[in-house]
Amino acid sequence: MPPFLSSAGVARDFVASRLRLWGRSHQVDDGVQLISEMFNNALVHAPSPDYVVAVDWNAGRIRLEMWDSSPHRPTVLPIDVEEEHGRGMHLIAALAEIWGSRVAASGKCVWAVLPGTPENKVRRAAPDRSR
Repeated sequence: MPPFLSSAGVARDFVASRLRLWGRSHQVDDGVQLISEMFNNALVHAPSPDYVVAVDWNAGRIRLEMWDSSPHRPTVLPIDVEEEHGRGMHLIAALAEIWGSRVAASGKCVWAVLPGTPENKVRRAAPDRSR
């Protein structure tokens, strides 16, 4: 995707459409917020000629990825209530089950896994036997 603020909307639409297609409509809001924060952080802190957004569904887990050409990994800064910016990585950490980054030959990938239990491993509550 080109390095424009309007591309963030394309990334959000892409993530939302994938989640709906996979029957994960209940995760659209969190997925859209995560990719939006990841994309905006990349625009501000990792100037690149283009960006790549990827969505993967593996074993019931949804993984979002944001690729850029900068080798500098994101850092979580202390929140300063006086500042307008600086909360993006905190939002990612709060919304994701787990997140991280890795350096690649062409830059880096910031990734986040949406919370959720795979359908085939749903735990059922034990019956109440106190009666």
